[in-house]
Amino acid sequence: MARLMREHDWASTSLGPAENWPNALKVALRLLLTSRFEMWLGWGPDINFFYNDAYIPTLGTKHPKSLGVPTKELWAEIWDDIQGRLATVYEEGQATWDRALLLVLERHGYPEETYHTFSYSPLIGDSGEVEGVFCAVSEETERVLNERRMDTLRQLAFSLSAAKSRPAVFEAACIALGENLKDLPFSLLYEFDEDGSARRRCANQMGDCHPLSPAVIDGTSGLWDLCSAWNNHATLVVDIPEGSSPPMGAWDKPPKRAAIVPLLGQGGGRPEGVLICGLNPYLQETDHYIDFLKLAAGQIASALASVIAFEAEQRRSVVLAEAARLKEEVAAKLEQLNRQLADEVQVRKAEAERMRDLFQQAPSFMAILAGPDHVFELTNDAYLQLVGHRDLLGLPVRQALPDIEGQGFYELLDDVFWSGKPYIGKAVPVTLKRSADTKAEERFVNLIYQPIFDSSGTVTGIFVDGFDVTHQKRAEEQLQQMNQSLEQRVRERTEELHSALDRLQEEVAEREQAEQALRQAQKMEALGKLTGGVAHDFNNLLQVVSGNLQLLSKDLRGNAAAERRVQNALAGVSRGSKLAAQLLAFGRRQPLEPKVVDVRKLIQNMDDMLRRALGEEIELETVMAGGLWNCQIDPGQLENAILNLAINARDAMDGQGRLTIETGNSMLDDAYALAHEDVKPGQYVMVAVTDTGSGIDPAILERVIEPFFSTKGEGKGSGLGLSMVYGFVKQSGGHLKIYSEVGHGTTIRIYLPRVHQVEDALEDVRNMPVTGGTETILVVEDDDEVRETSVALLTDLGYRVLKANDAQAAYAIISSGIAIDLLFTDVVMPGPMRSPELARRAKEMLPGIAVLFTSGYTENSIVHGGRLDPGVDLLSKPYSREALARKVRQVLGNQAQHKVAETQEPAAVADLLTPAYTAECLRVLVVEDDELIRASTVDMLVASGHTVFEAADAPCAIDILRNQTVDVLLTDVGLPGISGVQLARDAKETIPAIGIVFASGDDVGRHESGIKDAVQLTKPYLLEDLLHALNGFRRR
Repeated sequence: MARLMREHDWASTSLGPAENWPNALKVALRLLLTSRFEMWLGWGPDINFFYNDAYIPTLGTKHPKSLGVPTKELWAEIWDDIQGRLATVYEEGQATWDRALLLVLERHGYPEETYHTFSYSPLIGDSGEVEGVFCAVSEETERVLNERRMDTLRQLAFSLSAAKSRPAVFEAACIALGENLKDLPFSLLYEFDEDGSARRRCANQMGDCHPLSPAVIDGTSGLWDLCSAWNNHATLVVDIPEGSSPPMGAWDKPPKRAAIVPLLGQGGGRPEGVLICGLNPYLQETDHYIDFLKLAAGQIASALASVIAFEAEQRRSVVLAEAARLKEEVAAKLEQLNRQLADEVQVRKAEAERMRDLFQQAPSFMAILAGPDHVFELTNDAYLQLVGHRDLLGLPVRQALPDIEGQGFYELLDDVFWSGKPYIGKAVPVTLKRSADTKAEERFVNLIYQPIFDSSGTVTGIFVDGFDVTHQKRAEEQLQQMNQSLEQRVRERTEELHSALDRLQEEVAEREQAEQALRQAQKMEALGKLTGGVAHDFNNLLQVVSGNLQLLSKDLRGNAAAERRVQNALAGVSRGSKLAAQLLAFGRRQPLEPKVVDVRKLIQNMDDMLRRALGEEIELETVMAGGLWNCQIDPGQLENAILNLAINARDAMDGQGRLTIETGNSMLDDAYALAHEDVKPGQYVMVAVTDTGSGIDPAILERVIEPFFSTKGEGKGSGLGLSMVYGFVKQSGGHLKIYSEVGHGTTIRIYLPRVHQVEDALEDVRNMPVTGGTETILVVEDDDEVRETSVALLTDLGYRVLKANDAQAAYAIISSGIAIDLLFTDVVMPGPMRSPELARRAKEMLPGIAVLFTSGYTENSIVHGGRLDPGVDLLSKPYSREALARKVRQVLGNQAQHKVAETQEPAAVADLLTPAYTAECLRVLVVEDDELIRASTVDMLVASGHTVFEAADAPCAIDILRNQTVDVLLTDVGLPGISGVQLARDAKETIPAIGIVFASGDDVGRHESGIKDAVQLTKPYLLEDLLHALNGFRRR
């Protein structure tokens, strides 16, 4: 091969001249050519093929033209089998290993079943990248075929050993042959009749009506030629008739050839039947293949012979009984002949002739020996068949059968004759030379030497009777060998059971680990629910603080210093609101806007931001895997998660060290999912963040994702960063795993589910220019200050702005016919019409209108399963002028249809823009068990000019309703004892004209009460929310 490589025209290949090859390739070729083991290597993008001398037999006729050929072209027939393995080497740099892999090669001009054990290893080029593949291979076709066929023969012998009748033999053989559908795609067993016709006894892979398996085949049938098997005892390989649809067995195409093998016993004679079997379409008809079929047929024939011998033994017993009876009858007749003399001579001759016929036709071998020299007086056909057809009558045993001398038979006959005692032998070995031109062969016989007495009791001769049991003896020996094999298999099975017990213990340990993981997952779920509840209650406290601060601000007007302090306090309330939002993120209640994202690109785009956050003393390294899958996540939230992990790592490294961000494709299998309760098996995109920091103590590792738990010093963190990452990952259907070792750093792996969609085109709104426009925008906001601020910002940007303080007012503006380009509405609005309903109606009336929602917490109106509904755009509060400008341009730019606003408004619209609250003073009963909320609400109502009654529970409220005139009942839903819902029902039934306002965190009170005109006031609420809820009620 070295010479061929030197003489090859490499300049015509993609590798170029050999003198320009990289050193890595030359080193690998030296190793290849100096090895005597089968090896090949591929190099370059086309994987050009090199091989050594030991590999030439594997190529067959493809040598020597295979040298330098691209591997895909050389092994086109198995490219689908090896392409993925080569991709693993080239793309992932990982080696592969396969043992006895089936490969259908065309190395001799036809498809051929072959088996190979081989390993693909990456070859690193001079550039440090994978540029080639190295393969060490061992062809194991012969071993696999031999083991498969030996298994079939062992199973066949084992099955046949239990058969005690001809049908049982055929049934056992049929089952055993059907286990090997690669060598025997189909198999038929036929039994010959006396005239040479054959009857079907077994059909594997075929029904009774299949054209290739007729019930009877006679001499006139042209389907299968059985004449050679019947007459010449020859094995034939024949073509299967076209169009006969033979079964395919274990292959993807049917066999074209079949073998006809006679079932021949060891003793020769006519065959008992014939085995017809389809031949493997991917193997040639070699001598080994045909010998295997003959061995199988021989085992079946031996089993049939044993069964036939067993049946003959039973018949022999019947004959012996009949012979004994006849013997007595002959003796009686002889006495009668002696008495009757001449007139009975004819009768005696007839009886003697009858006896001679029975003697000759007996299935057992028989002979009568006379005198002390044991002269043959009479032999039957079975005896002559045993010893060979030679002249015996009138000759002494020693002269007639000289070949049994030295085997003890002469001595046995002498002993029986002189002692008068019979001899019975079972399976007695005897070596006979049955003819002059054949070798001596060993037979086994069951025999009886019975002395013959005259009337005086003197021994005059010996009666010899017996059966040739050679076939039975051979079968018993085979059975003994199989029993020994079975004992060995029992021992091996016992060892397997011990191994199974060890595996069971391992599974118990794995189950304990899975249960521990389940308990941890349940703990984190409970923490999530707890944090959500805490955030809800925290909003109630913020409502009390916010309400009182607004009242205090009203009393301090004109005092600039005091007003500034109040504004600072309100800023603190805002920070508290952000803290509540962080808790909702951990509880997986934040709205996500998922996109199909290429994580590799996202991380690369974060490079500058990460370096600024980490500082100059921390080295940032990114390892991006090739062929990375896509995933569907909120890109902004993923950026926040990675940034959070990077900042945590920076703090753990005290500002110095190395941070590595790695991506890759990962398969979490069933075993991993079983050990981690919250994981579904499948394909994931993995993002790993590794630092060289101080690591995490194993004792607290499970707690680091809990809210407010921090490993930093006091005052150096809120303890919510990793909790937010955990909540985002779980809300996105992913998995988070932490690996850490004290003193060696920490690795946090994020697994995000893979999707097969094409990457979405992401528009980074943050990088868009801050520009305005001339379109018409309708602003819908119940908070006056927020509404006026939004209107001023949009007006400053050049937009034409309309405004409304609730959905009903906005709908009236839309219904008026004004051309509107964008509906900019808060999500949570008071009144019977919700913002999503307003948006739906607006699109029905103005198909070209764009919709942009804004909110601080979306609940479930436009968010389901933690994700924004499809097609929904959301601008989260609070937002800056720049963020508003960019988002408005993005939404307007994405809208397919724009309409130009009309230059004039209908006259009636001006009255709908900002409806005022009623100035009428009402008598309001406030029912709230939380003293702080009740006090702040009462202060706000009194400051607004209303008359207020207050109660902490339903019984006190009922007493006030009985004794005072009340216009509006404002009640919390969750009161102690009687609920606010029941209190409202009772009040409405007693006082039908009374107004009902439910103050709670959701809309459950209005729905459960069934009061149609009830108003929902959502906590936390401002003074404007409270007054708006009372708008529309009148004094009684």
